[in-house]
Amino acid sequence: MRLRDKIAAELDQLREDMEEIGVQLCLDEEVMLRCMSYLQRLDEMGQRSNWLAALLRAEDPNEVIPDITLQSLAERLKR
Repeated sequence: MRLRDKIAAELDQLREDMEEIGVQLCLDEEVMLRCMSYLQRLDEMGQRSNWLAALLRAEDPNEVIPDITLQSLAERLKR
């Protein structure tokens, strides 16, 4: 397995871990309401992790950038 694929797999695991933390925190309605902006940031971090993994796996990462649905990340990568 290439190093880039190993790093991508680690990013996938990070995304899954962040998702699980978010789900667990949302099970408590008070926590969810009080921490909504932080939960949204956690979700964004998971999305960034997902796209970064996709970029690492791609033969030509520049071809992936137009597909990135997280606009803030796509814009940063285009600069």
